[in-house]
Amino acid sequence: MYQAIVIDDEKWVVKSLIATIRDQEYFEITAEFYDGLSGLEYIRAHEPCLAFVDVRLPGMGGLDILQAAHAENLSTLFIMISGHAEFAYAQKAMFHNAIGYCLKPFSRSELLDSMQKAYQLLEDQKEKTPEGENSSSPPDHTKVFVPRHLTASHKSVQMMIDYTEQHYQKDISIQDLAEHCSINANYASQIFKQEMGFTFISYLTGLRIDHATWLLTHTDQTVFLIATQVGYSDYFYFAKVFKKVTGRTPTAYRKDIEKTEDELPPSR
Repeated sequence: MYQAIVIDDEKWVVKSLIATIRDQEYFEITAEFYDGLSGLEYIRAHEPCLAFVDVRLPGMGGLDILQAAHAENLSTLFIMISGHAEFAYAQKAMFHNAIGYCLKPFSRSELLDSMQKAYQLLEDQKEKTPEGENSSSPPDHTKVFVPRHLTASHKSVQMMIDYTEQHYQKDISIQDLAEHCSINANYASQIFKQEMGFTFISYLTGLRIDHATWLLTHTDQTVFLIATQVGYSDYFYFAKVFKKVTGRTPTAYRKDIEKTEDELPPSR
């Protein structure tokens, strides 16, 4: 089992997390810390394989710890824990390479999903590192989603399409596209619909949900993190839109994909 630590200023939260992940075979909790600075000092000295870190801590917050470890190229993997489903926290955590963002009260399945991802990264690293040689950081297993590229005969519409493909993960509107093309927002909306046969909002939503389904299929990221990655700051609104487009909730979609893969005959 790999070593892991927990950093949270509330003792009951630490005990709750340890109890929730009891009986798993991936990680052993070897140390507990109740303030950010002590936790970071331990990480610097020992570089445990995994750290569960609360976002809000006295003295030094969890995101500060994550940023410091990232800047110093420490090998520890991080799963952020928080009682706040806030887009800004998750976005910053992802920017500094956190592999999970789990909400309190803890869900065993959510924690185990992130732990399995950490375990796989560590196992892959072990396989790729020559015997006797240490690696300062885990390998990059980032996969890239490439949106379907659309073309338009109208120059301004093509500019809007290109802009949307590059910025759909952000909070953008038809007003942003109009300013980008130096045209009126109402005109931008009109020519987009005339040229493409569907509205800008439909196009933007389609891009985001396409990306979300790809992430649900190809990664172990939590649904909350996926929502933030594809441009939704409100998890519940994302789930509502996803179900409207696909007919299933994000969780049900992932389960159906996993079921389909399990039913496939083994390759020869």
